[in-house]
Amino acid sequence: MGMISSALDRPPRTAAVIGSEDEALTVAGTLAGFFSNGDAAQTAQARLDLLSRSGLFGISVPTEHGGIDVSNTVLADVCAAAAAQSATLADILAAHFVALEHLRSDGTDGHRTVVFSAALAGARLCRATARRNGQDADALPLASSGLGWRLSGEALCTPCTRHADWLLVPARGDGGRAAGVLLATRVEGLHYVANSCEPADRAAPSVEHVLFKDVAVDADAVLPLSAEAAVPQSLDLLLEAARQIGAGRRLLSRLLAAEADDLLDAGLLAARLAAAQAMTAEAGRAIDAAQIGLAEQHRTNAFLAAAAALAVAHEAASHLRLATDRTTQPLPPALAAALRESGRLRREGHPHPPEEDG
Repeated sequence: MGMISSALDRPPRTAAVIGSEDEALTVAGTLAGFFSNGDAAQTAQARLDLLSRSGLFGISVPTEHGGIDVSNTVLADVCAAAAAQSATLADILAAHFVALEHLRSDGTDGHRTVVFSAALAGARLCRATARRNGQDADALPLASSGLGWRLSGEALCTPCTRHADWLLVPARGDGGRAAGVLLATRVEGLHYVANSCEPADRAAPSVEHVLFKDVAVDADAVLPLSAEAAVPQSLDLLLEAARQIGAGRRLLSRLLAAEADDLLDAGLLAARLAAAQAMTAEAGRAIDAAQIGLAEQHRTNAFLAAAAALAVAHEAASHLRLATDRTTQPLPPALAAALRESGRLRREGHPHPPEEDG
């Protein structure tokens, strides 16, 4: 576990223990305030240290490894709550949760023992998107080198990867087999292009541009990736849907604050967000089932549900960005009246969707 354990050379952390799903949501909302534009005096390092100490990085760790293994619906709610105030925080959390799911699905017992324990103590995982000729690529080439491999190329990574502990990189071996490479973020040959992870616009996430220059990869750092439509891919779609919903909530708040805007628009857009929220909840439950189900149909159902949730969430957020959407066909009078009333109620003090029972 040389490449894996090398990330633990940093000073030990002490993270809070989050004991319930409700507490996780509360902590996420509080942290989002610290990451938002209103806290410009804080450095990125200070915000990230606070995040590590919060305990959020451990909430999806399985119970057999000491975590509380919150439902995937709650993971989506956490990312949506973060995205409503800070796109950067939402991207950091989503990347970490998906990387942990890759280890849960594809990692060895050694990977899980080391990384899950570290996550409970506040360690963070990031993800990379390979780049080639200025365009996104599916993977970086992984070349054989003696008993190990070498990794070269470039990638765009989770915001502030340089301050994290591990980076999960999509790679492809000489035979074309897909793999994930789990690297400590301070290994030799890993170069961070920018001088800082502070974004120019604090409202937007600042991806980290990373160069891989003949990075040595040990055998214990390589994970064979699951087939398409596996649980990690479904969770990735779900958490992207959650981030779209969170961004939509932020835009809806602005729309509701503008007294001149049409109440019909406000009601219609709020209804679209609510529909997307319901679909993400259903997709989260499908992924829960896929994590414990043995049948391939469980994984297929989870992927289809997550893809549908993302499509609806993306559409809702897109309409909110336009803020001038009009349907091509007139709405039925009863629905139009209900949506106007919905817009009025939200403007007059009910901006948030009702909490789901249970």
